[in-house]
Amino acid sequence: MRAIRTYIGFKLGVALGLALSISPLSAQEEACGVVHKRTRDPLDAQRFFLLAEHGGEAFLDKQTCLVFSTKVFEEPVTIGDAMERCATLGQGGPYGSMGWQLPSMAELTSLEGESWKHHEGEFGQYKLPPMSRSETDFWTTTRWPGDGNLYATVTFSAPTTLVRPQDETKKAGVWCVRASRATGLQ
Repeated sequence: MRAIRTYIGFKLGVALGLALSISPLSAQEEACGVVHKRTRDPLDAQRFFLLAEHGGEAFLDKQTCLVFSTKVFEEPVTIGDAMERCATLGQGGPYGSMGWQLPSMAELTSLEGESWKHHEGEFGQYKLPPMSRSETDFWTTTRWPGDGNLYATVTFSAPTTLVRPQDETKKAGVWCVRASRATGLQ
């Protein structure tokens, strides 16, 4: 009888464990959901959204739930200066918009894709790298494997997006991301 109770408890635990592992995924999907301002219906066809927050100078990537600045600094700076530029982007105080940082390699390369073709009218004025396709390298916080003095940089070049190592004493452009993912609309 004890073996049967243990077996049932194990099966119940596995079932609950599966339910718990699935629920954060659906919560994440809801957390990043964007809805129409008036109708509150989901806007599934669109990937990128300009945000009123942050002085209207940021956008949400609905695929990753990351918020990126529309300010892109192509003027090359060192990695230390790049980190400082992002850390000081925005203002403090109760209505502040601080909390920016350099993106990781995965965060920055996630912006590559065909989705930008559908947003040229809305984002064309910002000269965002995946749309303007320049030869500017952009810093990331990702260390290059096997060498602690190198960081990964991302270049949204005309033919393809490149990821390559860059010595920390060299210079590259800056594009900032929010330090935490978007929390969605309440």
